[in-house]
Parts: sequence; structure tokens; C-alpha cells
Amino acid sequence: MGLTQGLAVLAVAGLLMSVGAPAHAQQKRPLSPIAQNLDANGNGLIERSEARGPADSNFDTIDKDKSGALDGDELFNFFQGGGSTPPPAAASATPAPSGDDKKPAEGRPLSPIAQNLDANKNGVIERGEARGPVVANFDTIDKNKSGTLNGDELFEFFQGGSNSSGGGGGSGPPANVEVDMVIDEPLSQTVPVLGRIVASEFGPVAARISGPVNEMHVDVGDRVERGAILAVLDRERLGLERDRYEALVKQQSAKLASVRADLEKRSLELKRLEGIRKSAAFSQARFQDAVQDVAKQRADVSETRAQLAQAEAQLKRANIDMKDGEIRAPYPGVVSIKHTEVGAYLNVGSPVVTLINDLDIEVEADIPGNRLGGLVPGASLRLTLDDKSEHRAVVRSVIPDENPRTRTRPVRFVPNFAELGKPLATNQSVTVHVPIGAARTVTTVSKDAIVRRGGRVMVFVVRNGSGQPQGVRLGDSVGNRFVVTDGVKAGDRVVVRGNENLRPGQRLRISGGPATPANGVRGGG
Repeated sequence: MGLTQGLAVLAVAGLLMSVGAPAHAQQKRPLSPIAQNLDANGNGLIERSEARGPADSNFDTIDKDKSGALDGDELFNFFQGGGSTPPPAAASATPAPSGDDKKPAEGRPLSPIAQNLDANKNGVIERGEARGPVVANFDTIDKNKSGTLNGDELFEFFQGGSNSSGGGGGSGPPANVEVDMVIDEPLSQTVPVLGRIVASEFGPVAARISGPVNEMHVDVGDRVERGAILAVLDRERLGLERDRYEALVKQQSAKLASVRADLEKRSLELKRLEGIRKSAAFSQARFQDAVQDVAKQRADVSETRAQLAQAEAQLKRANIDMKDGEIRAPYPGVVSIKHTEVGAYLNVGSPVVTLINDLDIEVEADIPGNRLGGLVPGASLRLTLDDKSEHRAVVRSVIPDENPRTRTRPVRFVPNFAELGKPLATNQSVTVHVPIGAARTVTTVSKDAIVRRGGRVMVFVVRNGSGQPQGVRLGDSVGNRFVVTDGVKAGDRVVVRGNENLRPGQRLRISGGPATPANGVRGGG
């Protein structure tokens, strides 16, 4: 019998026990096997936080000795109808219909146990027939206010608010919780190796041209974006140089146009002389002079064109120098050192600031050569920061440069610090957990899901919209998770927030979207 069915029977079956039950209960009566399902701490009593269904809603009535807990005697007496037994004649207060007047109740029929109350056998429980918690909660159970209780209403109430599909849940308001998934993941023995955080982009940002510093736009500790202006050199001289080359370009352009026109004139003269070579007026000496003039003019055109190209290149360089007069950040980062100030003269290559890109970082560790077997590119492992937080990383590269004294090789890892929520620093220490054996697949659960009550270790598993306690057997600790050897399987959803005061079978309102494991790896099953 499931916990949900058992609790429904605890509510109904207890109060509807056979008429021949003794009128008085033996002192120190133990809890029934069904009621023991509620006794989370195993102390033989149902405490207020453990009660659900009618036991919860009638707790103060059942607790005759006002001890704050319900013992076997109190539960037995209440669910036998003690103090709430209707007068003997009440059971027959409504005459049983006969013949065609008897109509079967619509929907779910009464359970066999509840049929014991149906004195007139009309398929519903009337007020005069109710006893125990049914009479105490009659108006609450009677959802349609018909004055009678049908099978659907009784089932819904004693299931703690479930529907006809059988979904369970405790009475009262649902608990706001967050859940996580039980997963299967690889596990192997590891050895800790101390590493450090390194930035992929860092170093001095240098001047590309020489000149005095006119403006400084940053200071140590400032965060800058890619392309942000760090400093500005004196651009007046650069502007004058650019203007000179612009004028030179114009001059050479005009000269080129002139020599081209002269070439065209001399070419026409040569063509005219060629046309009269067979006439008496043709002069061979004059023709040769014309040929030489055209050749010389073509050389002048080529020379002027080359001078123009040189002037255009110088103008382009002057424009680049004007642009380089503004020293900009080549990548985003934080200014760690400022090397110059306003008024200083910079030569080509002089450092302006040192910039560290703390957003694009990696982890580097010197790994012993005999531990490199499992560190292939793409392999995943665990990292631990100095604040004890656990993170995942992927091997990017094993650098083929072994230290002859330590027999170690540098290995670069790409970490996942997306949820860290705080800045990191270059050379900050980090512990890399290097695997030393073959991985085995284990089932793990979040440490936040573990609840310890009365010496029992359990988790609350989400089943049919309610939280059901499930005992578990724990193995090794794996970061922020425990290996589970018994009790749950991969794919189960367990409560990780709001489980401290969760009652067995209490309905749940799950927040935070679909359950995903803390390390982003979903299990099978």
C-alpha cells in the first residue's frame, strides 16, 4: 500500500473500524502500521509537523492530554468516533429510499469501508450517518453543498486535496520548494594539485608613435572596454604633417595631369609625321626628334605617377599616425599599472598602461608526468577555489615543455565560473582534482537534499505533486553532492530548498523552473 493510500485509510479506515471494536483502548497503544508512516523521527508519536490530512486539521481535538503530540490511544479513540459518535437514532434519521427512488451516486463510488456508514444504502453519506472526522469536517468535505458526501468528495478530502487521478499531497497550503535531479555521473579517485588562474590576454599597451602625452583617460583599477581611449598624444604636429602630405598629393596630381597633356600633344605630332613619310615634305631628322620627345614624355608621366603614389602613401601614414595619437584598449580588462603621465614624452613602444583581461581566464597547473594519462583535451574534472566552492573545468591543452627538476608539465584548463558571482585575480590559487584511476558511474544527489530526522537519513522525492520521504544510504562526497548507494535512482527529483520543515506527503509548489542538476549533467533512467 502506497503512502498516499495509507494516509487516506488512516483517516477513513481508522474511524470506520468494525462495530465490534472495544469501547476502551489499552493504555500505551502503539501506533498502527499505517500511522507509523507519518512518524518521521520514529519516536512513537505523531507530532504536529508530522500530521497530515484529518490528523492535521483535527490535531487539537485529537490531542486530549495537550502534550503537543498524538499517541496511539488518542488516534484510536478519535478515529473510532470517540466524542463525535452521533446519537443511535441518527443513523436512520433519513429513511432509505426504495424501488425507483434509490439512485446510485454519480462519479466515484463509496469505498467498501465507507459503505459501512451508508445505513440507507443510497450511495452517499448523509449528515446523520457521518461519524468521527467525517462529521467534524462534514461542511468542508461537502464541496457541492448538497448536504451529502459522495465518493469523489470523500476521496478528495482524505487524499489531502488530490483529484480522482490519484495525485497525492498533504492538507493545508502547499510548500514553496526548489528541486534538483538525482543523476548518474562518472567518478574516479583524484589527487589535488595546486594551480593558478591566468589571463589569456594581459600585458602592457604601448605607444605606436612618438610624441608628448596630452591626456590620460584612465587610472589604476579602472575597467575599460575594447576600443576605449586610454591616452591621447599631442596631435597638432601630426595634423600639420598630414596637411603637408595632402598638399603634396594635390601637387603631384596636378603635375601628372600636365605631363599627360604634353604626352598627348607630342604623340599627335609624331602621328602627323608618320602620315607624310612618303611625301617630299617628310624630314627623317624631325621624325626621330618627335620619337624621342614622346619617349621622354612617357617617362615623365611614369615618374610623376610614382611621385603621386609616394605622396598618397605618406598621406595614408599621416592619417594612421593621427589615429594612433589616441592610444586605445586592444581588449577589455582592468588597468593594473599606469606607466606614464600627462607631459611625458613617449617613444615608439613605450608602455602606457598594463591591462589584464579578467573576463577571459584559464587555469594553469604543473601536473606530474605520471598523472597526465587521463588529461586529454576535452576531459572534464573538478576545481576548488580558496573559498571551497566547487566548479568544473575542461582540459584545453597539455604544453609539451617538461620541467627537468620537477618532472611536471603545464596544463591549461578552461574553467566554468559562470555562476561564481565575484571577480577573480590572476595568480589566484585553485586546486585541480586530477583523476588517478579509471572512472566509474555513480548515482549522486545534492547535499542540500539530505534531511536527518530521528537518526534517519532521507530525502523528499517529488511524487504526484507532493513530497514523499525516502530513506537513502550515502557514499562518498563528490563536491557539493553525495554518492547514493540505495533509496533513489537517476531521474528522481528531490527537494533541495524548503525541505527543512516539509511534512511527509505535503503538496509542493516548485519554483525555479525545470529541475537541473548542479553540475549541468543529466542522469539517465
